[in-house]
Amino acid sequence: MSDDRRQEGVGRSAIEDTRSTFNSAAGTVLATAGVAIGLGNIWRFPYMMGRYGGAVFLLVYLVIIVAFGLPALMAEWSLGRHTQRGTWAAFQRAGLPGAKWWSRLLLITVTMAASYYGVVLAYVLNLATVSAATGWRANPADALPALSSELSVRFVFVLITVALSAAALGMGVKHGIERVSKVALPIFFAIFMILIVRVLTLNGAMDGLARFLVPKWEYFTPATPLAAMGQAFFSLGLGGTFMVVYGSYMRPQENIPRTAILTATADVTAALMAGLIVMPAAFAFNIEPDSGPALMFEVMPRVFAHMPGGHWFGALFFVSVYIVAMLSLMAAYEVVIAAASDGFSWTRRRTIFCLVIVQLLLAIPALLIGDYIAYSDLFWGATMQPLGGAIAVIALTWCIGRTRALEEFRRSAKLPIPTWLFYWLKFGVPIGIIATLVYGWADSNIVRELLGR
Repeated sequence: MSDDRRQEGVGRSAIEDTRSTFNSAAGTVLATAGVAIGLGNIWRFPYMMGRYGGAVFLLVYLVIIVAFGLPALMAEWSLGRHTQRGTWAAFQRAGLPGAKWWSRLLLITVTMAASYYGVVLAYVLNLATVSAATGWRANPADALPALSSELSVRFVFVLITVALSAAALGMGVKHGIERVSKVALPIFFAIFMILIVRVLTLNGAMDGLARFLVPKWEYFTPATPLAAMGQAFFSLGLGGTFMVVYGSYMRPQENIPRTAILTATADVTAALMAGLIVMPAAFAFNIEPDSGPALMFEVMPRVFAHMPGGHWFGALFFVSVYIVAMLSLMAAYEVVIAAASDGFSWTRRRTIFCLVIVQLLLAIPALLIGDYIAYSDLFWGATMQPLGGAIAVIALTWCIGRTRALEEFRRSAKLPIPTWLFYWLKFGVPIGIIATLVYGWADSNIVRELLGR
């Protein structure tokens, strides 16, 4: 529907007939890639690689992307486009047993994940302002203390982050999400290409590059596939939430397999570029690559301190990361907005106002408790998002069925879509996801290992 009509509120039949869509194929790819390319790639992927042996984690991650992530991405979009609904109503329309309870669980998941994600995003904005104001040449180690300023200051950055995301979403799908994606992603990739060239010329960077490219299988543990699956689903925005909603906004002629391949390629490319920057730089500056979530914040200021005009380039880097990562936060908010519209006929404006209040309240524990983000990410990100992805796949394959699922896959597809793909989705993907979760959590040391202790 038009964004104006959604804000004013319309009946269920009108929503179904005039649901908002993306403007073009390019806009769809950029919007979905914007969801995928966020802090999951830039902040999370490098420190996960550092913790799990570099290339060992990379190889497991790539296998999971191809075997589970890409098919699940197609399934979530197909579920959303077929039902023309987001998380709240898509499972009910599909006929999934216990659909209301599953929907509520996944909405809680995305709301909780967005709360700590927004706090990390606020830290990035904090660093951008510090870099622009002072630079890092005097003492690059000032980066982390900059994140430990007064609670009131940190809360202001969270407030700015939540408010900016809400303002962009207030403009709707076409004028908010799609427009921001078209501007932010090209700038992001250009900056990253410059940084890769600079980092690889640092003394000692080649040792980090070897860690990035050479597998060390002694690092493989039961936590490795669980961490890699959590990373894959977190970075692709899977979990029965983001991509189901975005699927409902896709045009009927959208080529889902092609869009999925392009989105996953952009996602993996961004992760590899982030790894090629952070891992070599960590070795160049004698920073342990397994130092955890603070890795990017420790490494990047040192890189900028060794660049002409580094404080301005650092500010530009953190701002570009901030804007691109905000697309994922906006997608999380859009899940809640779509649920309120589908389930309660709330207007877009009313939902956004309530969502801002809830997110600001949920951000407080992440600001006050040191380990809150790590534990939250372990549960909501690494565990619940893959489980939500399995639920979405089951809803499409077991409830909607083969004929309609293949119709969604094959609509506007240029290449033939084999029938076996449906059966892999129906059996292989959910079994593989659940088996990986069980295999990982069966290890008594899993929590300590995933938290780097």
